[in-house]
Amino acid sequence: MALLVARDISKSFGGIVALSQLSLAIDEGEAVGLVGPNGAGKTTLFNCLLGLEHPDTGTVIFDGAPIDHLPTFRRTRLGIGRTFQRLELFAGMTPREHVLVTERVRGGRGRLWRDLLGVGRPSREERRVTDALLRLVGLEKEADVPVEALSLGHGRLVELARALVGEPRLLMLDEPSSGLDQIERGELVSILRRVREERGATIVLVEHDLEMVAASTQRLVVLDFGRLIADGPVDAVLDDPAVRRAYLGQAPPASPAFRAEPGSATITRVGSAAVAPTPKEAAPRALLELHDVDVAYGPYRAVFGVSFSVAARSAVALVGSNGAGKSTVARVVSGLVNPSGGRIVFDGRDITGWPAWRIARLGIAHAPEGRSVFASLTVEENLALDFRRSVGPRGLAEALSRAYETYPRLGERRGQLAGTLSGGEQRMLALARVLAVPQRLLVVDELSLGLSPAIVDEVFVALGRVLESGTALLVIEQHVERVLQLARSVVVLSAGRVTFDGRSDDVREAASPTLGPLRDVRGT
Repeated sequence: MALLVARDISKSFGGIVALSQLSLAIDEGEAVGLVGPNGAGKTTLFNCLLGLEHPDTGTVIFDGAPIDHLPTFRRTRLGIGRTFQRLELFAGMTPREHVLVTERVRGGRGRLWRDLLGVGRPSREERRVTDALLRLVGLEKEADVPVEALSLGHGRLVELARALVGEPRLLMLDEPSSGLDQIERGELVSILRRVREERGATIVLVEHDLEMVAASTQRLVVLDFGRLIADGPVDAVLDDPAVRRAYLGQAPPASPAFRAEPGSATITRVGSAAVAPTPKEAAPRALLELHDVDVAYGPYRAVFGVSFSVAARSAVALVGSNGAGKSTVARVVSGLVNPSGGRIVFDGRDITGWPAWRIARLGIAHAPEGRSVFASLTVEENLALDFRRSVGPRGLAEALSRAYETYPRLGERRGQLAGTLSGGEQRMLALARVLAVPQRLLVVDELSLGLSPAIVDEVFVALGRVLESGTALLVIEQHVERVLQLARSVVVLSAGRVTFDGRSDDVREAASPTLGPLRDVRGT
């Protein structure tokens, strides 16, 4: 029997059609993957099913009864749990507190008010349920750490534990592996299997990691431009030519990556006809240098004595497991976080402790993990806001043209409010703001986060052009094998310390215990 039925669902935002006459049925106990290119309508479908958005037409049926008239909280009480594409956690609270509050709110009316008045206390059963869920997702050792001190990947596990409160019959997961490294993704697959086997939950998984989808589900549903284009067994659907065109794209025969040869300003294209390198010169000068950098968030130390350099016109990959300190290093370089010790030098100048705006004026641009867009501005207004500052009014038209050439989808939606874009499209917009304007150093954090494989291909091509133009790159990326096609030098972080600093050709053997298996973004 179908647990969930969506019948003829349509949803538009202004003139943009997000879903068009979409019908879908999910049987109890199934594990279904929901995939598609960025902007295909996956998150909009989730929101319509849970009541966060109201479809223009169609109906949603859960366990045999229509639920269109029910608000979100009542659908949740029926047994629907979900996680979000963007983390929805409360700063200052621990994983234990997130799960415990959810359990107490679920337990009955009045408890939350007693807690707010300071007269409520968690029961022994509530504490037992909370501890069991934290063990299930592997967070028992970090149960009492403030969530802002957790890595992005571990923050997603907090959301998963919270969604499992009340043992939901239907668990809807929106890109749960974004920000997780390969080892953590394997652990997440195991967690989802246990949830199905031990709790009997039906799972619907929106995910760009096709390897994880294949390991976690038996059925695959593919959307494109708000329409269902394929539905069936995972292997059969992935072999469908229409699916490969829509989702995977047509990758260039030669890997679209570039490398800066050490000791030379010449750029060599990898996988195509090589450009003859110039004679070896002295080691290129360091554009960015970190010397014994320490960073702490209150009492929690995140980085310990980190030292490495980025040469001019070169690319350095900064890799490591979640929580290793990679994003913290990126924030230190761009001035968003002040180090508690050590020095940062850029082009011979000590910039330690400089504010972010002053560092940006030196030619350092930072594309942080996540979206970082102004939701109430249009796509073009977001871009123009940055470009007017960086290239001036005279260079605005050219910068916009480069951004739309890199991401044609943004050109199509230049007049659309950024807040109504899909998560992947918002990530494209955030990247376009920095990729389209020449910089001296570009720091990119979690490049592929929330992007479909076809778009990831386009982003790496764009990064190759940026490197070829003479901009130095510091790239943080979980898909290690892919970023090693771009960077000649690699720095590996583990628990806030540098464990490897050298050539990418040597990193596999030296760093495999830290990184785990190195796989391409397509999972091959």
